Amino acid sequence: MTRYRLLPLLFVFMVTLTMYSQTEKEYCEQWRVERDTISDIDFYLEYNKIMMTKADETCLTDIYMSQANIYGMKKNIDSSLYYYDKVAILAKNTDSEELLLSTYLYKAYVLLSNYRKDEIIPILQKARSILSKDPDNNSWHFYYTLKSISAREDREFDKAINYIDSSIVVLKRTKDTVNLLDAYQNKGTYYLHLNNYTKAAEIFLQTIGTDEKPSDLLRLIGTYYNLGFCYVKLDKSETAIKYFNEGILRAKKIGHDYEIASFHLALAGRYRDLKEYDKAIDNVDSASEISQKMKYNDLIIEGLQKEGMIYYDSSLDYDKAETCFIEAYKMSKELNIGKTLPSLFGIIKIYLKKGEYNKVKEYLKPFEETVNKNRELDSKKEFHKIYSEYHEKTKQFTSALEHFKKYHAIKDSISSQEVQTQVANLEKKYETKKKELAIVTLNQEKEEQQQITKQARAQQHLYLLVACLLLLLLAAGAWAFRKLRKQQKELVSTNQVKNRLFSIIAHDLRGMILPFQRSGKILKYHINKGNHEKTIELSQALEQNSESLSNMLDNLLNWSLEQMNGYKMNPEKISVSEQLNEIISGYEQQATFKKTKIDLKYKEDLWVNFDKGAFHVIFRNLLGNALKYTEGGNIRIEFTSEDNLLLCSVIDTGVGMSQEQLNHLFTLEDKKSTIGTKGEKGTGLGLNLVYRFVKMNKGIIEVSSEKRIGTRFDIQIPIIKNIYHPMLKNQESLSA
Repeated sequence: MTRYRLLPLLFVFMVTLTMYSQTEKEYCEQWRVERDTISDIDFYLEYNKIMMTKADETCLTDIYMSQANIYGMKKNIDSSLYYYDKVAILAKNTDSEELLLSTYLYKAYVLLSNYRKDEIIPILQKARSILSKDPDNNSWHFYYTLKSISAREDREFDKAINYIDSSIVVLKRTKDTVNLLDAYQNKGTYYLHLNNYTKAAEIFLQTIGTDEKPSDLLRLIGTYYNLGFCYVKLDKSETAIKYFNEGILRAKKIGHDYEIASFHLALAGRYRDLKEYDKAIDNVDSASEISQKMKYNDLIIEGLQKEGMIYYDSSLDYDKAETCFIEAYKMSKELNIGKTLPSLFGIIKIYLKKGEYNKVKEYLKPFEETVNKNRELDSKKEFHKIYSEYHEKTKQFTSALEHFKKYHAIKDSISSQEVQTQVANLEKKYETKKKELAIVTLNQEKEEQQQITKQARAQQHLYLLVACLLLLLLAAGAWAFRKLRKQQKELVSTNQVKNRLFSIIAHDLRGMILPFQRSGKILKYHINKGNHEKTIELSQALEQNSESLSNMLDNLLNWSLEQMNGYKMNPEKISVSEQLNEIISGYEQQATFKKTKIDLKYKEDLWVNFDKGAFHVIFRNLLGNALKYTEGGNIRIEFTSEDNLLLCSVIDTGVGMSQEQLNHLFTLEDKKSTIGTKGEKGTGLGLNLVYRFVKMNKGIIEVSSEKRIGTRFDIQIPIIKNIYHPMLKNQESLSA
């Protein structure tokens, strides 16, 4: 009876639960509809907090993610990370790896955006472990983008370009045009950091379309800022101002205060370059007003630095400039933001201007430490300029001259000297032409004299040109004569080596072919006599002789190609373990015959760009040589990588070599090949080929050996490793 009394209560509980669930779903639908209509970010945050108490678990995940993203955009990092962690907990509870992956990637992005790079390493490792299960996952592009940003933070911009190229491969495959534009924008930024401003501007201009969609505005803001910066570096301030103003217009449309303030600071710098100091101060004030209100500490510091430089350049108020720089420096150190270099630069310039050299000396050490950490050429250039000026003011003229030379050396290396020279030459020609026309118009009487002068100059140029041509022909003849003499000597030496080599080959080929000539009669005789053991023994000997003959002919062909410069390197992506296993399989029968074990040992496989034919020539000859002199023993092949080097060793327990043999191991002069343990013959050409092909690949080969103990060959070859996973196996570019 008790059981039946509980049935109505259970029914009421189920109905109530159903009604409550329906209410949660309604709240969720309401949130999804209304979130797109809210433009006030602060109101959006409060609205999300209210809906958190009413929505179901599925919807709660989206609300948490939205809250985390908004706090990240507002630079409220702790709150952003807090909500990402809540999403991660829900994802783990529901076994949603896709949601967990998104959480890891967005969390890493927020940390990277706020100078906390060291914290992202374990997060990206977790993300990769999820991505490795799905090679076609579209989030690979986000992962590679974060890796490129991380490389950028380490100032490894070439590596960053490789990572972003991997992201571009994924985006092209998925036809994600929006993120593809962002990827190209990042690539342009990395070229910008490499001081290749022309290439960077070219990439940025390609990402600007004629039809701007609202969704494109945020990307365009960054593009216009970067374009402006490129033209600043190319000394085109007016063009830079144009793009900075375009950026402000678009940032205002979407209410991005941080970007608006950044553009105002950039404009302040450009107006300072143009000596329009009132406009420069107005833009600093506009940026400071926004930064103080929104508590953008990094922009507050930058604003103080800009203001200090304006007061310094305009000579309006050196004390005011000093106050700005010192306040910015102290704020940078207290908040650990890392923008101390411009402040230190300004402080030192002020004290140099005031002649307060003891105070200059106080700030020189932190200035030098900051420059060394920064590692940019522009910073090093200013560092040597400051030191040169300081040593000059303090009568240390030798040190001043040394730093002055370094300053100009760096300046020449980073300036667009060629472009500036061309522009200057064009302007000079234009001005000269104008003056010539003016002179002709104002003074017709001097026309004849000018014509005579021009003809005389033309004749001088002609004589000079003829003299230069004669000197050039004389130099070319001397060079050709020396080259012919050198080639003649090399040809005589090469012919001597070839003559010795072909005499050895002729002798060995004759010795190898004779058994084939007699083998038919001998085999027939033993078969008729029923001597099967002799037949098997003779067959094995013939097989061994044929393999030796085949190897000799292969080596001779490769050697002849290399001698005639006919061997063309064709690097391709290969697996080291696969190629070595293929080579080993070709020697399995011979190893079994000689009762020798061949082992291949490595921790992890390597995918490298290498010429497959050269790889086989090197390791086929090393393995064949080891097997030739090893019987009833072991041969071990090991490989690994270190500092972009392929390290490979071939170790055997064979008969070993004497020191005299080691001294002439890789040469063909006076070569006397040693007979193998089963009577195998050779020419010594194989190891010479190994040496030549290793050198062709800019590698190093070393050998050590001891009689009756064995021999060890060690090879180091520079390589380019490939980032490899199944999705990218057939793609064009992946970085290391």
